[in-house]
Amino acid sequence: MEINSSLYECRVVHNRLLPKKHTFSYGLFTFALDLDELDILDKKYFFFGNQKWNLFSFYPKDHFEYGNSGFKNGIISYAKENGCNSEITKVVLVTHLRILGYTFNPVCFYFLYDKDNLPVCALIEVHNTFGEMKPFVALNPYGDYRFYLKTIKHFYVSPFLELDTEFEFKLKSLDEKLNVHIDDYKDGDKVFLSAYVGNKILFTNWNLLFLFLKYPLLTLKVILMIHWQALLLYFKKIPFIKKIEKPDLQKGVYLGKNS
Repeated sequence: MEINSSLYECRVVHNRLLPKKHTFSYGLFTFALDLDELDILDKKYFFFGNQKWNLFSFYPKDHFEYGNSGFKNGIISYAKENGCNSEITKVVLVTHLRILGYTFNPVCFYFLYDKDNLPVCALIEVHNTFGEMKPFVALNPYGDYRFYLKTIKHFYVSPFLELDTEFEFKLKSLDEKLNVHIDDYKDGDKVFLSAYVGNKILFTNWNLLFLFLKYPLLTLKVILMIHWQALLLYFKKIPFIKKIEKPDLQKGVYLGKNS
């Protein structure tokens, strides 16, 4: 049986422009999971577990659970409540999984498709290291990008970016390549650029093992990289914003399941 889920081997690039320049990049891999295939993947692939411990494990509670109608239906409901008016039948989630029980996802992407298998909108799920998450729905095409959204973030993502900066999300349709750009603007100036790009590879037991060995303990590396880069920014004397500052600018934030 042919599956729709896949893997992507990727590169992440961060480029801070203001108030001081700071750039880094690293390689990684990610999953693109058709949410209708989770049980199939669990049965077919030795290294994948759906809501149970394995080398790679998926748990809905690691993500944005909205409402009480199930994980996939909750994502669809939230997208429809935020402007995606199409009849959605398929949802593909681009995400890290738990690796040997541990995960951290700075950002995840849901691509939503209609009955003709055409991509109609995207939901971006942004996480911070405080266990909070915030969803954003991208609809309008922009240039070569299929989905676009520019909005004030009102979310504490980094202690080195103010809460009233603007996120600019640009996502291409998910195909043989993953192509996502998220930039930050402050008072009309572009202050931060990020790119998440990669190539599709088959979802196989061999590829799962190969990627685990090529990028060992990747999710642990992600959280360590976040704190290491934060330390470098601190040494560069970039202004530091505490989590308790300006709570009025932290809006639409979820912690765990929202009913």
